[in-house]
Amino acid sequence: AIEAHETGVPVQRHTLLEFPTDRNTYHLDQQFMLGPSLLVAPVFTTDDRDTDYYVPPGKWTSFWDPAKVLQGPSWVKEKVAYDDIPLLVRENSLLLFGKSGLGKPDWDYNDGLEVRVYELLEGASVEAIVPGGKGTQKAAKLKAERKDGKVSVKVVEGSLKGWSATLFAQGSGSHLSTVTAGDDGVSFTL
Repeated sequence: AIEAHETGVPVQRHTLLEFPTDRNTYHLDQQFMLGPSLLVAPVFTTDDRDTDYYVPPGKWTSFWDPAKVLQGPSWVKEKVAYDDIPLLVRENSLLLFGKSGLGKPDWDYNDGLEVRVYELLEGASVEAIVPGGKGTQKAAKLKAERKDGKVSVKVVEGSLKGWSATLFAQGSGSHLSTVTAGDDGVSFTL
């Protein structure tokens, strides 16, 4: 939401805004991006029919089943329950999650944060802002980078309390790791 406020780019956006050179995205009207990292493909068919959706270039990890990684560009045809929704996380993404079970949207965003890093490619780095809770106030800035097979996640501005990081790499549960981060951050070796 801070990005939308500062740049004017909507949080929910047409896929072509993220992939302007991919002509396949120009006419997609039944899927969208939620921020730069999440591809949402709502289901508009009954349970007994196939659903089609387009996966833009890159690796995409299923949010619901991290062992499922799709390589785009490609069209996907699958049966999806009407009450389910394909939700894919783009490679080189950093998603932030608050404590579960709070039952309210306003809480201390920099306390108990779970940081999820998805399919970070060699040489890539990505940053995310932790909102401060009031307007465009920022509590912290996180940076994840991968160099020489090592992924590090660090707080580069502000501070976080009791946070953890989870790495989703190569679509395998064997590379799924959750660790409690120290004050200076956390590292994963692939």
